[in-house]
Amino acid sequence: MPTLTGFREVVQNLGKVENKGWEFAVNSKNLTGAFGWNTSVNISFNRNKVLALGPNGDPIRSGTGIGETNITMIGQPLGNFFGYRQLGVYRDQADLDASPRTNNSRPGDVKYADLGGPNGVPDGIIDANDRTMIGNNQPDFIYGLTNSFSFRGIDLGISIQGVQGGEILNLSRRFYENLEGNSNNLTTVLDRWRSPEQPGNGITPRANSRTTGLNNALSTRWVEDASYLRIQNLTLGYSLPSALMSKYLLQRVRVYGSVQNLATFTRYLGYNPETSNYEATALTAGVDYGAYPVPRTLTFGVNLGF
Repeated sequence: MPTLTGFREVVQNLGKVENKGWEFAVNSKNLTGAFGWNTSVNISFNRNKVLALGPNGDPIRSGTGIGETNITMIGQPLGNFFGYRQLGVYRDQADLDASPRTNNSRPGDVKYADLGGPNGVPDGIIDANDRTMIGNNQPDFIYGLTNSFSFRGIDLGISIQGVQGGEILNLSRRFYENLEGNSNNLTTVLDRWRSPEQPGNGITPRANSRTTGLNNALSTRWVEDASYLRIQNLTLGYSLPSALMSKYLLQRVRVYGSVQNLATFTRYLGYNPETSNYEATALTAGVDYGAYPVPRTLTFGVNLGF
């Protein structure tokens, strides 16, 4: 929109999105005697697809903390990650000379796929035209499991929750893997490229490499598996005998302790694979740019029934 109108843009509902899936839930009473055991389990599947975008169907490129990081296209899920596809690192000068590269790439810099020039034909140069879809935050399925046990006034509840599939874009790694001396670093830098004789893991570039190539550009190196399993809640309680409590005009006294977010099992290098710093829009979901970790909370209490 012309800025003289006083508006920067006009938002209209011109798109169509389809969600299809299944949800299943089962509740069971496994044991009902002196020892009680109940189980609740659920699992859900969803497939998200964009059907229409505006009058011409043009893709929507969305930005976060470092410019364009996501792209939404017809026929694809919302908010795909958008960047370069990493092939490895340039092992030596011969590898560099034989590969597509930027004008100032050096051995030890990141090697990217040459996916096409302005006309869609590989041109031997790595630039913005080589960016493509490199992942999405949509999970394969999500699930939960709760078990509750009881025996002679003692009760125990355990809730487990998790996600399988989908990716998360760990933008924090542009700081924690750059080896410029201005922040702490992930242990992945221990396997960085040091020389042709010490190429490392073939993924992490050389130290202090931000000024050459596109080593700090958004790529598949920062896209990680978002799967996790979390012990969401653990609660242990004890109810005092009712016969004893009736002497004090009480129907029930229960003391308990609980732990929220007891443990999370994941391969994600960041604090929380469930996080997103840009939740204001569904077009930039699953981007972690220094999100705060999930706290572990301990609670103790007493329930009184009069």
